[in-house]
Amino acid sequence: MHRPVIAPRPDSPASQAVGFDLDGTLAIDQGWQGGRIGLPQPGAIEALRTVARQRAVFVFTARPERWLPEIADWVTWYSGLPAFVDPNPARAYWTIVGGPILVTNTKLGAAAYVDDRAVHHAGNWADTLDAVSRAIGLDHVGVLAAA
Repeated sequence: MHRPVIAPRPDSPASQAVGFDLDGTLAIDQGWQGGRIGLPQPGAIEALRTVARQRAVFVFTARPERWLPEIADWVTWYSGLPAFVDPNPARAYWTIVGGPILVTNTKLGAAAYVDDRAVHHAGNWADTLDAVSRAIGLDHVGVLAAA
């Protein structure tokens, strides 16, 4: 199935950004180890740099706010790109192409998200429910029958 290209548009701030998940996507997920961040996934940093040359990039995480400065340091250390913690809790978008990289625990508007736990929804809820059901071991036949 061919997906349309999401071109950056001045009237759509969300179209200008790509969000990258941290654990299990940029960094190897080693389970919770006191907040320690794993080493970069093979190819992750080059992918981050490549996308950052073309779009605004932010790193998102489910980690609490107190861990965000360490994540920003990790991103800067491995990528060589400046990264900073989002000081604006009301921010909805990130639109600065070429850096710095924003680090947040808020889901911002974006043209795309890169996340190891994502399920793509392409408009067909039967397919989406099937993918989610497989991912979490849900007996989706019972769910569909109840609907």
